[in-house]
Amino acid sequence: MSDCCAETKFDGVSPSYRRALVAVIAINAGMFLIEATAGAIGQSQALKADALDFAGDAATYGLSLAVIARA
Repeated sequence: MSDCCAETKFDGVSPSYRRALVAVIAINAGMFLIEATAGAIGQSQALKADALDFAGDAATYGLSLAVIARA
């Protein structure tokens, strides 16, 4: 039987977790640049709005990485 109430410690200092978080930040930042450029060239408000969503996601993950680094 599995122990559903066992305490697991997560401190966020795992190198693989940090690498994954950096990769997600890079992907979001890259997609922001791609969609912002495409939105400007194509004069598409939808692409510009989606680009801002990617920028917000990258910023959120960046804050997460900063908070983990301080711990």
